[in-house]
Amino acid sequence: MTSQHLLTLAIEAKRSELYHQADRSSFTSPHVLKLSHELDLLLLEYSRFVQKYSYPSSNESVLG
Repeated sequence: MTSQHLLTLAIEAKRSELYHQADRSSFTSPHVLKLSHELDLLLLEYSRFVQKYSYPSSNESVLG
């Protein structure tokens, strides 16, 4: 399993947990806000991971 795949699974699990907790209490409860923050951090990490591996290196031409 790749790092990207593991990160995707972690994001899906956190999102599911967040929705479940929000359904039980509310989207503004302290626990749900904490989960939302944790999900934001995972999404940011995923974004940085994708950005790191999707842009050409400085030795490659952007135009092809």
